[in-house]
Amino acid sequence: MKVLRALVPDSGRIAWEFPMKGATEKNYSGALATAGGLVFFGETNGGFLGVDARTGKLLWKFEGNQQIKGSPMTYLVGGRQYVAIASGPNILSFSLPEE
Repeated sequence: MKVLRALVPDSGRIAWEFPMKGATEKNYSGALATAGGLVFFGETNGGFLGVDARTGKLLWKFEGNQQIKGSPMTYLVGGRQYVAIASGPNILSFSLPEE
């Protein structure tokens, strides 16, 4: 089974695990943690997910239906934060909720 795992830095204890879909022998996506407490990552089968950094609870998912090819990144335009990732031949970009 493949999981995204958060560790407690002081002890190395597992804080939470999130099971990931797709083939266990490969995954081309990294993870991105934001200052706002979100973690974004891609799954081998094309899912792009956002979880709560403290709990690992799923907050959002988009099925891209293309293999994720890279790590997510974030950027600002006009004071609005976006998160983007390469999915197959496409770049997917999503705005984060305004605070």
